[in-house]
Amino acid sequence: MAKEPQEKTGTESGQSNSLHLDFEVSIFDLFKHYFQVKLRVQTDQTELNFCLPSWTPGSYMIRDYGTHLHKFNVRNSKTGEIIPFEMIDLHRWKLKNLPAEFEISYIIYAFEDFTVRTNYLETEFGFINPPALFLYPEGKLNQPSTVQFQVSEFFPYVYSSLTRNAENSHVFYANDFDELFDSPFHLSKQNSVFFAAGETKHELLVEGDVTFDFKTKLASDLKRITETQIEWMMESPNPYYLFVLNLSLPAYGGLEHRASSINYFNPELISDEEEYKRLLELLSHEYFHLWNIKRIRPIALGPFDYQKPNLTRELWIAEGFTSFYDVYFLYHSGFLTKEEYFSKLQSDIFSLEDNDADSWMSLEESSFTAWTKYYKRNGNSHNITVSYYTKGGVLALCMNLFLLRESKEKKTIRHVFHKLNEVFVKTKGRGFTKQEFFDTVKEVTDVDLKTEFNDYLENPKPIPVDHYLDIIGIRRIQTDPTGDTGFKAKEKNGNLYIQKLLHKSEIPSFDLMLDDEILAINGKRATANSLQKLEKNLRPGEKFHLILSRSGKIKESMITASEFYKTKKFVIAEDCTDDRKELRDFFLRNIV
Repeated sequence: MAKEPQEKTGTESGQSNSLHLDFEVSIFDLFKHYFQVKLRVQTDQTELNFCLPSWTPGSYMIRDYGTHLHKFNVRNSKTGEIIPFEMIDLHRWKLKNLPAEFEISYIIYAFEDFTVRTNYLETEFGFINPPALFLYPEGKLNQPSTVQFQVSEFFPYVYSSLTRNAENSHVFYANDFDELFDSPFHLSKQNSVFFAAGETKHELLVEGDVTFDFKTKLASDLKRITETQIEWMMESPNPYYLFVLNLSLPAYGGLEHRASSINYFNPELISDEEEYKRLLELLSHEYFHLWNIKRIRPIALGPFDYQKPNLTRELWIAEGFTSFYDVYFLYHSGFLTKEEYFSKLQSDIFSLEDNDADSWMSLEESSFTAWTKYYKRNGNSHNITVSYYTKGGVLALCMNLFLLRESKEKKTIRHVFHKLNEVFVKTKGRGFTKQEFFDTVKEVTDVDLKTEFNDYLENPKPIPVDHYLDIIGIRRIQTDPTGDTGFKAKEKNGNLYIQKLLHKSEIPSFDLMLDDEILAINGKRATANSLQKLEKNLRPGEKFHLILSRSGKIKESMITASEFYKTKKFVIAEDCTDDRKELRDFFLRNIV
């Protein structure tokens, strides 16, 4: 179990403070999944409001964490007398007639969801997402605080990127609430492993039943990836970084933080070579956020109002560019062959072409409405919602290729990020606007990216990917046209049900609903085999007949098949011009 490289022996805020905040976290009931929090307050103020955040930065949805807060109580620290309070909204408590010292206590239920953004407590480990656990004094986010854990009888190790007390490794210091809320805690019985990359000491905690050999292999692979990224940015932004990888339950996801990342992956898949590369892709993605979002960021992404959405139209930069580079770094770290890398690129491109979402939603709208659309998905979301991850990553690819050609291999997005880091992070200490991003690109590369690409940001239209891939001699091959049913089905207890509908603008609407049971196909009883046979032999434009059961009623529907290519891929064109070959070699040989 590592300690932070920088240690303190007391609260060193460097300022006179009329408000001192000390949290104590313990386990109220391990088997019922409750944490207990006590907040000891010293103040000269007689009235304060305390709030619990409604959301977590990086996960753009109001989550109403107050749902899981119970037994709120306030007492005079010296007399034990109960202090009355008023709950003035769903996340805020008003305290009046306060003594100089008092204590707030409450318990938090931590077993709703197994995700990177929710608290979780069970017999093997505990996870704390700070915005879902810690109150903050309203209007005083800049206050320092301490957090002490009383959980050693259950979990000997508490992992976090916050600074530790030199004498007690279960006491942590946060300079302000932005730092506290961006520094998760993982309570564990597991030991960690370490590796160095650049000037940063990295700690890797793997939760779950895995071998030590797996941990050391993963640490070795992460060393290669982090070194590649540090070389790309030409700096190590902090002295310490913590990877937490939870392999306890089938799950997938990651969340970036200022000096750590929390990552979940399915333990049943780690022995599969392709799935292991997918794990590395996840870890590469979250690590690159160390720069892109946590430092280099759109201006709306900090400082935060933890009660309402911080809206931005630039998540295509924050997440899209990260989605392009996570795989690109894997390729340049030696984990992917050239063919595997292009296969991953084409997978993202083809996923955008599965439906007509490009004609419903622009990239900027996708970002701006993430709170109510991308993060609140339903059975129709795939037809009308564009992913700023996927399409943003494809856009980043196209921008890079365009810059490569127009600057004659002299300047790329890498140089742009260096400049953004220098100007907006280190000099101005703030995020950038969309115009400032494009102005920086023009200053660094002498290329006007906004004129070339702004239409694909502001308007719902597809990016002409083939045009930009042709810059490096990559061409699309489509052969063997066949019919597409326009839906996906699932088998349950031997019966077939509509699981997913794919809307295409060139095909008229048809009468199918999610969860319709398919009873017959073209007059014959439906089975998984008969559906597969239909899909195999269907021709574009061919009609087929379904008998359905919907809410207990028998329905009939006639469907027209859309066009689908059995063989669809991008290939390296060896007969392209020499200048295209040169640009392709540069793109694959150098980290752009």
